Parts: sequence; structure tokens; C-alpha cells
Amino acid sequence: MQDGADLGEVKARVRRRTFLVDRKFQFKWTAIIVSVGVLISAGLGFFIVKLTMDLNESLGIDEALLAEATRADSFAIYYLVGFVAVMAVALFVWGIFMTHRVAGPIFIISRYLHQIGEGEVPRPRPLRRGDDLQEFFETFSGMLAKLQERHLAEAALMTRAAVALRDKGGDPALAGELEQAAVAKQAWRPRA
Repeated sequence: MQDGADLGEVKARVRRRTFLVDRKFQFKWTAIIVSVGVLISAGLGFFIVKLTMDLNESLGIDEALLAEATRADSFAIYYLVGFVAVMAVALFVWGIFMTHRVAGPIFIISRYLHQIGEGEVPRPRPLRRGDDLQEFFETFSGMLAKLQERHLAEAALMTRAAVALRDKGGDPALAGELEQAAVAKQAWRPRA
């Protein structure tokens, strides 16, 4: 039994290190970031190289010097392509990292909403220190706490109503249903 618990703990740790929480969201926004960076850099680089080539031609220098300048321009184009490629990779890594800080909290909140929809009681944990949407998550956690208070108050009211119904000689089946509903609502009681 201990081995199974250890394996579950290891899986939980490994899962938290996954940077692709919501692949579609993260790849979409990372692709946008990379595309904008590449287009701007390539565009600026193209205009600089073209300006240099045009300047070399307009200076009216001799053939040997022009050939040397053209060769230098070719190297500049290679450097530009290399720079854009390195920048694209860097932006991709940075984009995945940054979108993870948003996708993680959204994933957790979605899981909690799914649990609520299934009738389960979510037990929120705090977000990681570097995650975005901290205020939104605090608002969500506050909503869960108020929902918990409301469920517990309704459970207490249902229990009192069931007792009063039995004491007054009312329908015992209805009193039993009220008590069952109260027990279901008491599932929102915080766990120790």
C-alpha cells in the first residue's frame, strides 16, 4: 500500500512540472508571440540589408570593392536569418513559460468548476507564487467559501425542518428526504 501512495506522490510532482497544461491555448498564444517577433525582426533586417545594398550600389565604387561589399551583405543576411531563428526559439520557450502561468490557474479553476458540476466539493489549494490571475483565484476561492457557508446554513435549516416535521406528526418520508438532502449539503463542511 505504501508503494502505491509513493507512486501517486511522484506522479503528482511530475504532473506539476508539466509546462503544457492547455496545449491549444499555450501553442496558440506562443505562436502569435513568435510570429510577431519573427515578422518584426525579419522586416527590420530586410530593410537594413536592402538599404546597405542600395547604398553600396549608389556609391559608385569599383568592381572589386563592390564584390567585397556584396559578400559582406550575404554574411549579414546569414547572420540575420540565424538571429531570427535563435530569437524564434527563445520566444517559443519564453511564450510557453509565460502562458503556463495563466493556463495553470485556468486549468485548476476549470477542474474545480467541473467538480462542483458533478456535485463534489472542491478543496482549493493556493496557486503557485509565480502564477498569474492571483486576484481572480482569490475571488473564486472566496466564492467557494461563501457557497460552503450557504450549503451548511441550508443543511442546518433542512435538519431543523425535518425535526419539526416529525415532531408535528408530518410525513416521515418527507422528513427523511429533508434529512438526506441536509446530509448531502453537509458534504461542504471543511475537512480537517
